[in-house]
Amino acid sequence: MKNKKYIFIPLLLLICAGVIGLVWSFIDFKVINKSLSYSYQIVQFNYDGASDGKDPNGKPFNPIDLLDDDVIKEGLRESNLDYDVELVKEFILMENVVPKGIVSEINSYESITGKNNNTRNITPSDYHPIRYKFVLYHDLDKKLSKDSLNELLKNIVKAYGNKFYKTYERSYDLSNYNDIYTTDNYDYIYQVAAFTNKLNMLSNSANTLYNEHNDFSVDGKSFNDIVLKCNQLVNSDVARIKNIIILNALSIDIDRLTDYYNYKIETLNYDKVKYQKDLNSINNQIAGYEKDSTVYVSTGDGMIKVESGSSTTYDALLTRQINIANTIAKINTEISDYEAILADINNATVGTEEDYNLVRNYITKLSNDYNTLEESYKTMIEKYNDKYVRTGTIYATTAKYQSSSILSSTFIMRCIKICAPIVLFTALGCCIYWLDRIVRKEKEVK
Repeated sequence: MKNKKYIFIPLLLLICAGVIGLVWSFIDFKVINKSLSYSYQIVQFNYDGASDGKDPNGKPFNPIDLLDDDVIKEGLRESNLDYDVELVKEFILMENVVPKGIVSEINSYESITGKNNNTRNITPSDYHPIRYKFVLYHDLDKKLSKDSLNELLKNIVKAYGNKFYKTYERSYDLSNYNDIYTTDNYDYIYQVAAFTNKLNMLSNSANTLYNEHNDFSVDGKSFNDIVLKCNQLVNSDVARIKNIIILNALSIDIDRLTDYYNYKIETLNYDKVKYQKDLNSINNQIAGYEKDSTVYVSTGDGMIKVESGSSTTYDALLTRQINIANTIAKINTEISDYEAILADINNATVGTEEDYNLVRNYITKLSNDYNTLEESYKTMIEKYNDKYVRTGTIYATTAKYQSSSILSSTFIMRCIKICAPIVLFTALGCCIYWLDRIVRKEKEVK
């Protein structure tokens, strides 16, 4: 009976040790250590070009670049939490989600055969994902409830979306040029030049959007209507005002105006000489290209040696020759125009007060027409952003909380790590107990 008692006690101790280890593993796994628990949210990009790795403007795009400090700060502010941004960055992750079916499909194809008949498998890196998984680990603060962790991640993802919209939505704002385009203190001809520049900038911006989406319209008007209106103002109103100014020599300071045109002519003549030297150099290279076996072509970094059999280099020289010749021709035209303007100013009769009032009224009208056109363009851009940038561009799932199950291999490994030492030390104590019993029993027999 005593022997059964001595066997039962160590066995009971081992069972108790195992139970204690299991309980402690569960507490450590679910309560103390939450490194395997996290909130996650899936974000998908739905705009044209996303699957090609491009942003809405057609340029290379890496979505992870937008997850910056400002996004995290905004998420914390919306959640009324005060954590260090660098700390949050340690526990937040953004990873691409590539469906397994797509990976296997991609790897089943072979690329075009290269040199030496070598082929390579297309890897998942050749695929540009459109779905990304945001993960926020509970290790950020184990005192946070899972609902609070979900809320923080949701606000970070929301701030991320706002960052995306702000980065890629189109805008048109000349507020940074206010000092340049404040024409009140300018001479009349300078005021006209400023409005011409503003109209050209507006036209170029509208034309870019029209080329991207020529089917977009607001109240029956497209971006091309903005372009046409800008061209009309330049070719009609601006031209009329310039003619009145030049033919009547209207100026706040006529000598200063004359100096301005003389300066423009002098600058253009300097550019003409520089381009003419480049053209002469290229002409010599082309002439010697067919005679010599090798040709040395000057570049911005020095001289390069080119084989005469290279038709690509020869074609490039011809293209450059034509471009520079066209530039010189354009400069000659501008010089002639400015010389004609100077002649008109020198031969013009002194303008009357009526002429001055007429120009001021025309400039005021031009200013009002431009302001109306710019406001109309900004309204169209807002509608454009709503349709092509803000609506349907990003889709985000609901934030969910994930923690490993106690049936998972992760929990089993945690149990082994915690239970093993407890059971081992208990077994060692039982062994010592049995050894002590054996020694005592031998002594009693002796």
